[in-house]
Amino acid sequence: MNCLLSALLVIGGQFAVEAVPEFKKNAAEFMEVGFNKGRTGTRFTEIAVTVRPRDMFEDGEDVDIEDLSLEVKAGDGCWTKVEESPVRRGKEKRMWRVKIVPCKEHLVRIGIKRDGCVEYFQYPEAVGPASTEQIANSHFIPRMPENISITQLGGDSVTVSWSPSECAESYELQYGNMTVSTELEVVPISGLENCTDYTLKIVALVGEKFSNEGEIDFSTCQVNYTDIVDSMTTEKIDDLPCETIDKHCELSTQKLEDFTTTQRLEDFTTTQRLEDFATTQRLEDFTATQRLEDFTPTQKLEDFTTTQRLE
Repeated sequence: MNCLLSALLVIGGQFAVEAVPEFKKNAAEFMEVGFNKGRTGTRFTEIAVTVRPRDMFEDGEDVDIEDLSLEVKAGDGCWTKVEESPVRRGKEKRMWRVKIVPCKEHLVRIGIKRDGCVEYFQYPEAVGPASTEQIANSHFIPRMPENISITQLGGDSVTVSWSPSECAESYELQYGNMTVSTELEVVPISGLENCTDYTLKIVALVGEKFSNEGEIDFSTCQVNYTDIVDSMTTEKIDDLPCETIDKHCELSTQKLEDFTTTQRLEDFTTTQRLEDFATTQRLEDFTATQRLEDFTPTQKLEDFTTTQRLE
């Protein structure tokens, strides 16, 4: 049961039926839907929806304009409510102006709410899409290309891709001193300098209008990783400049040889220290022995002197 068909009121202990506005079957005859026609011509970036509420509904005298709403559907998208309120046009008309993407087909519907419920009437004809020429003449500015991605193909070539910009007729790519025009969203680029940093800029064009620049930085350096088993000589080469990559293995081998030489020097130093220690120990032992030997003759002399005295 449609919740907008009736509302019950209690009057003097008896039920009475309050009429709730219901769309007429020919409600579309009291609607005007299309691209907005301004003083300077048709605006293909804007839809105008004009309604005569009192004529669209049965018992239209009871319609509250605040209960009306407008929803728009672009292409295969979802219905979106227009938050702005309609403006008055004359005594009986109300009008909405809605910004749109001109290259898409748009549907509109009017809603009437009562007690938390909404009943819709969809206008039977779609608006748009506008032609390429109409869009170009409408001063429509496309959106900036987004989600730009770079895929490396080799040392001198890459593939560039990005999300489509709605209504764009073409795109312009700029990198280094080069400019490339295309109607595609996936473009291979070759002839780049090997191991060179680039900044790529992309704009979308419609007629003479162009979007803001989408930008991405990339490098043509090709990085190869070489694993060395010895953890002491393992090295990541992510941050090495290109000119040193080819020498990486040679450098790693040299480091290993340097390590061996250093180890030998350390072993030699340790051995030398042990030998020095032994020599020192021997010297100390010799000194102690010498002292003892020096002490013994002296002692003997002292003993002789004592004996002599006794005699």
